[in-house]
Amino acid sequence: MRRAPLVAALLGVVLLVTGLIVRADGAAASAAQQAGLRRVAAQDSAAFVSYLERARGLDLLLAQHPALSTAPAVDVELASNALRYLEMLYPAAISEACLIDSAGHELARVVGARVAPPADLSTDETANAFFALTLGRLEGEVFQAPPYVSPDTGEWVISNSTWLRRSDGSRVIVHFELTLASFQPYLHRAAGQHGAVVDARTGEVLLSSDHPLPAVSAGFPVTDWSRRLVAAGGGDAGRLRIDGRAAAAQRIDRAEGGASDWYAVEWSTGRASLVGASAGSVGAVLGLLLLALALAGFRRDQRLLGAAARLDHLTGLGNRQALEEALDEAVDRADPYGQERIAVLMLDLDGFKQVNDSLGHDRGDEVLKEIARRLHANVFEYDTAARVGGDEFAIVLRRLKAADDVAVVAHRLREALVRPIEIDGVPRYIGASIGAALYPDHGRCGLDLLRGADAAMYVAKRGREGVRVYDSGTTAGARNLDEAARLLRAVEQEQITLVFQAQHSTATGAVVAYEALARWQPEDGPCVPPDEFVLLAEQTGLIRALTLLTFRRALTQAAAWWAAGQRLPVGVNLSGQVLCDRTLAEEILALLTAHDLPGRALVVEVTETAVISDRSAAVRFLDTLRSAGVGVELDDFGTGYASLAALRSLPLDGIKIDRSIISTCTAGTAKLLTATVELAHELGLYVVAEGVETGEVLQASRDAGCDRSQGYHLGRPVPADLLPVLGGLAAVDGG
Repeated sequence: MRRAPLVAALLGVVLLVTGLIVRADGAAASAAQQAGLRRVAAQDSAAFVSYLERARGLDLLLAQHPALSTAPAVDVELASNALRYLEMLYPAAISEACLIDSAGHELARVVGARVAPPADLSTDETANAFFALTLGRLEGEVFQAPPYVSPDTGEWVISNSTWLRRSDGSRVIVHFELTLASFQPYLHRAAGQHGAVVDARTGEVLLSSDHPLPAVSAGFPVTDWSRRLVAAGGGDAGRLRIDGRAAAAQRIDRAEGGASDWYAVEWSTGRASLVGASAGSVGAVLGLLLLALALAGFRRDQRLLGAAARLDHLTGLGNRQALEEALDEAVDRADPYGQERIAVLMLDLDGFKQVNDSLGHDRGDEVLKEIARRLHANVFEYDTAARVGGDEFAIVLRRLKAADDVAVVAHRLREALVRPIEIDGVPRYIGASIGAALYPDHGRCGLDLLRGADAAMYVAKRGREGVRVYDSGTTAGARNLDEAARLLRAVEQEQITLVFQAQHSTATGAVVAYEALARWQPEDGPCVPPDEFVLLAEQTGLIRALTLLTFRRALTQAAAWWAAGQRLPVGVNLSGQVLCDRTLAEEILALLTAHDLPGRALVVEVTETAVISDRSAAVRFLDTLRSAGVGVELDDFGTGYASLAALRSLPLDGIKIDRSIISTCTAGTAKLLTATVELAHELGLYVVAEGVETGEVLQASRDAGCDRSQGYHLGRPVPADLLPVLGGLAAVDGG
């Protein structure tokens, strides 16, 4: 389904672009077609104007013929010859020509080049429309009558009439008729185009390139388009459509006294383009609709992906991102005066790893789902519950009226969670440790509240208290929050530095390895001891970032040594908390690759307590590293609770005897040290004596068979650039 918006978007873009191109092409073609039609209509109009003006001019020229102006009698033969001369000028166009006196008597007439006999001449032409209108005009003006049917020829004609003054002062009218059919050739004729002449007063179609003149009895037709043209006065001629096709109309200029108040009209019978602009518009609209649908689909998918990114898919609760967003929103909306508090609860399950190890991860998942269901059932709808780690959960509580309410809610939640969970028909007890922090009592931002709740949870877990509310009222509590913020800045800005202490071969005194030790010197205070800031990092969730920073810097220095030919491993301490992080081992190996170092260039040191707390996770973690050639040492051996037999099951390369055993040079401790070294050698492990601060202790470690020695007697931890100066210390012995 996620492909549907993408397909719709692509199709929409194609339709939109294609539609716009087609529309532009269609519009351009339509504009070109319209311009062509206007040009042809203008040419038709000019041709008609020229034809009519020619007729007017000839009428005036004929009136100057001396045969027509003699008085008192007209020479009929001469007058007829003069009238017949018009036939030569307008072949097959003159319907009739005549000379009429002011009394209406027809003096001479020529019809179709034939002179009418005197008996056929009319004695009264005063009833004709042109008669009075012609005499009413000024001398030298021509009157052109609208089309009418000639009584003599029965044809549609247009008359041209002017009067002249004879030598005796009387007036005679020179009149001739042009057949309307003679105008037909002046209409443009081209493939795919049609022309017409429309009366601008009546809307009658006088001439058409497609149809002959109508019968006398029928009259001129009036069409819908001609009616619209006349009604608009030619104002919408640019938008005129005839039978759905583009058309153009041009007014035929009428001279004074002219009857030709007409429009020349041209229209096309073909499309301007194969696909019209309207089809392009439809395609563009469809493209826009598809893009809108695609956008809606993208937004829906974005919402779904956003929701999925904030969801823990195993339990159905929110994840850490959802928790942090909910907490930030709650802090932003919280009452800064503390009338209504919010709180964060951090919850860690007790005994959950035993379920995973003994019953399998599928049963562990069922436990997590049941815990999530109980959490959801015991918080309000305006609260937010989330799973933030393997067996860690968190809840954002809103609308708390008093500071004591958070402890009440935490105890109630714990009671709901610690009830037995039935697994394979057997009730199993899963404990829970909860830490709480309040706004604004313990912090004014989400990060401070999470750190406070996390620290309180670790205190509750170590002290088996069940529930612990962060105590910011004590000096230690306030200092921890401040120190945690400073430590976070130090890690983010990589202000943690390293010093290196050499390990020497106990037999030869040669340097065989270095141990990297983290140091923190705040800019605004004294140096913080490693035991303090490492513990603070563990309590505030910064230990992973601190660990990666330490490894990165240590391997950068190791790469410089190896490039210089000093190919010695560097050791880095690991906190017990990170041994449960399945991805950290891969990141450490990636750092080795990035620095172009083999696995043997690194040794990781873990404590007995860290290993024993979760042996299966530690074994998986260490196996990942050892499979790549990384060395593993068990640090501070002799101070924890591990048995010597347990060493067989751990992936180790060596052990470091704690200074508390090395520094006590008694017969009993010497025997214990010797036995430990012999057993380690039996297991194929090398032994490092740490805390060697005197020559006597160095000699005792030699006597016990320790392979390596490390301590202030051999060299203090110093920055890497000072190590070459100490090269002479490699030969120090216990003498």
